[in-house]
Amino acid sequence: MERIKRSDLYRILFKSFLIQGSWNFQSMLGLGFCYCLIPVLNRLYGDERERQAFLRRHIEFFNAHPYFSTWSLGAVSKLEEEAKHKKWKNHQPINLFKNRTVGVLGVIGDRLFWNGFKPAAAAMAVTIGLFSWVAIPLFLIVYNIPHLYVRIKGLNLGYRKGFDIVSNLSVRRFEKYFSLASKAGVVFTGLYFGAASLESWGGGRASFLTFITAIPVTLLLTRKGKSIAMCVSASVVLAVLWGAIFSS
Repeated sequence: MERIKRSDLYRILFKSFLIQGSWNFQSMLGLGFCYCLIPVLNRLYGDERERQAFLRRHIEFFNAHPYFSTWSLGAVSKLEEEAKHKKWKNHQPINLFKNRTVGVLGVIGDRLFWNGFKPAAAAMAVTIGLFSWVAIPLFLIVYNIPHLYVRIKGLNLGYRKGFDIVSNLSVRRFEKYFSLASKAGVVFTGLYFGAASLESWGGGRASFLTFITAIPVTLLLTRKGKSIAMCVSASVVLAVLWGAIFSS
């Protein structure tokens, strides 16, 4: 019997980078999800009716954070393999599994990357960019290390565990990473405004007051659970305000 091979998983991984290429309001990532599973289709199914049924199953609605979509892709690949070899008469459990992972994969990914690693890496790059061009390649490296790790780990773990991957999809399990990304973002935001003030110290009181007032504002917003982007925006508003006052 045909089994999914390591080369098939590599193909799924490469295709996952294009999962948003056919994003639409009806099925969200559904068409992209189906596209990523083409290696599974070609490996397991030769009969035309089975191939059509496979495509209909996976072209339906699916939505998740694009980086974490591989966690579901790996698990679904395993489930399709089991369904084929054990001759499941009903593939509804696969559809139910996909629907169950939609919410949690979206929440974890959004909090970890959109609200965590991306703002933190951007704040780091902007700070270094005040002094050197290496900020751009450094940003790409620092941000994409966790990004690629999540994609690869999720695909392999999902394929190994199948249904049992749900035990790894708990928001609580990722809380320490949320906290780490948030703290890193706050630190780099503070470093940026400190470095910017030193770089433009000739600006006088406006630069000094921006740096001083940004500290308590950032701490207050952080304690209230606001995002890094909100902290940066508030500090920028303060800079504009002080600059307008002392330039008038």
